[in-house]
Amino acid sequence: MMSRLFRIAIDGPAASGKSTTAKLLAEKLGFGYIDSGAMFRAVTLKCQLKNIDPNDISQQDKVTEIAKSCRIRFPALGKVELDGEDVSELIRTSNITRNISIIASNPAVRNILANQQRAMAKGDIEGIDSTGFEKEGKGVIKGVVMDGRDIGTVILPDAELKVFIVADVEIRAKRRFDELKRRQGEALKDTLDIIKNDLEARDLADRTRKVAPLLQAKDAVLLDTSHLTIEQQAKAIEDMIYERT
Repeated sequence: MMSRLFRIAIDGPAASGKSTTAKLLAEKLGFGYIDSGAMFRAVTLKCQLKNIDPNDISQQDKVTEIAKSCRIRFPALGKVELDGEDVSELIRTSNITRNISIIASNPAVRNILANQQRAMAKGDIEGIDSTGFEKEGKGVIKGVVMDGRDIGTVILPDAELKVFIVADVEIRAKRRFDELKRRQGEALKDTLDIIKNDLEARDLADRTRKVAPLLQAKDAVLLDTSHLTIEQQAKAIEDMIYERT
């Protein structure tokens, strides 16, 4: 069955700018936005709220049930709902970031969320909305932007456009530090060095995990954002979309 939406798959390591770029792109084009990373963060949060340790082998069935029970929606750009509650800020804490890898590498959880993501991207289930943009001679083009680490290789291997974003780790660490500083202010305890170390550990975990490792799809366009503003990143991908629609 063909997708009813023009699907854009954006992959890359943590803090490479993919989520911010994807949100801006979706806003400019009137496309829906699916933050796949937020979905794993939401499962991580719910495990913590239920006092379930995803590192405990004896609790893996409970982790799977948690993933199945999560009702994750994106009611507005940048907003994430878990079981009807706004968790947009709760899922972005350092505590969630440090504990997400074990959830993200769980095959059962990945399979559950992958099916939800594919259905959202096709427009088969509720969760996102796309008003689209008008293109001369083509009418209204509706679409969806999804970012993560295996969108172009596993989740949407037949996406109409795939982009793989990269950036130097020092620049990524500074971006993440600034983001956390804006969110947490003086409550932020992590230093720039700690965040850089966390990113390097996450990169290694993402690249070496057995299930859906971080990998550039063969037909993905490589975009280095080390010295690009968010607006420049979004414009570069926007131009690719206009070429393909």
